[in-house]
Amino acid sequence: MKPLHILHTEPSSDLGGEELRILSEASGMVRRGHAVTLAVPLDSRLKGYAEQRGLRVVPLSMNKSRYLPLVFEFLHLFRRYQTDVVNTHGSVDSWSASIGARLSRRKPVIVRTRHISIPVRRGLRHRLLYRRLPHAVITTGEALRGELMRTLGIAASRIVSIPSGVDLGVFQPSSGFGPLRSELGLAPDQIVVGTVAFMRRYKALDNFLLVAQMVLEQCPDVRFLVVGDGPQRPKITQMVHDLKLSDRVLLTGFREDVPQLLALMDIFVLSSVRGEGLPQALTQAMAMERPVVATMVGSVPEVVRHDVTGFLTVPGDHHSLAGYVLKLIHEPATRVRLARAGRDLIEKEYDLEHMLDLTEALYADLLRRESR
Repeated sequence: MKPLHILHTEPSSDLGGEELRILSEASGMVRRGHAVTLAVPLDSRLKGYAEQRGLRVVPLSMNKSRYLPLVFEFLHLFRRYQTDVVNTHGSVDSWSASIGARLSRRKPVIVRTRHISIPVRRGLRHRLLYRRLPHAVITTGEALRGELMRTLGIAASRIVSIPSGVDLGVFQPSSGFGPLRSELGLAPDQIVVGTVAFMRRYKALDNFLLVAQMVLEQCPDVRFLVVGDGPQRPKITQMVHDLKLSDRVLLTGFREDVPQLLALMDIFVLSSVRGEGLPQALTQAMAMERPVVATMVGSVPEVVRHDVTGFLTVPGDHHSLAGYVLKLIHEPATRVRLARAGRDLIEKEYDLEHMLDLTEALYADLLRRESR
């Protein structure tokens, strides 16, 4: 297809799964010959990482008091960068950029990406935001797609599931034995149970700690690893102290060496109770051939198929999570079986290039339709 000019808009200043997906998609599209611009807040953590990858970034002041000024700022960006596609990811940017695109003489196609499974309310506001303003909606899983179709009556032809893809060149199965293990104070033969998460409330890392407490009662030599940062970190840090787990649970904070940290983990746990689309840390862990135990939230059951590619349990049931973790600790052969099946699934259906193929195809189809 001909090279496109794509504008991504992201109003969040955080650096979680949503922002990392935008980063990987934008970088992939540039590799394929497209021009990509990111419009982000002035204090965005995504900005620095995007610039490191050579991506063009435009910082804007994005808040609810600036809906109208943002419309004109986006109109200027569409003219300046000859935008063909605008892909919005939040609320403030979706209103302003979509209205600007509808007013623009360039008439870029508008795509709204929905990353999380928190229900949207029925009503005029969301029908406009998802049905009327965008030409198409992307979700990160089929469960989210079905939910939006049922709630807002979006036609099936205007909403597509494109899960976040894993870079299989980066997330390659490898041994967790090396300098990093000794740096973190982990013995070579110690079982490590871990998770990677931006510390939001719905990630339910308090449940992860309750799992740790239960598992340690039976297996005191196991160590637990929590990789990530976020608004819930003070609460989780205090809970580690209160449960007297400070010598058994390591909070690493934000790290860039996620593949190496996943390689340390013998078991990966996703304890979320709501909100998830398809968590990238989960698919990355599967790509690294780590056996996973996860809750049935969002599109997680689309990749974690119970007793095939991992174990699934009801959200909030830390007893069940702990039971499956203990099962995997005591059954090395089960760990290997699930891990290999998980990697196979990611290779076949969830790699980064497949995500880029589907996204390119959607953009091209929309542009053809709108040109007619």
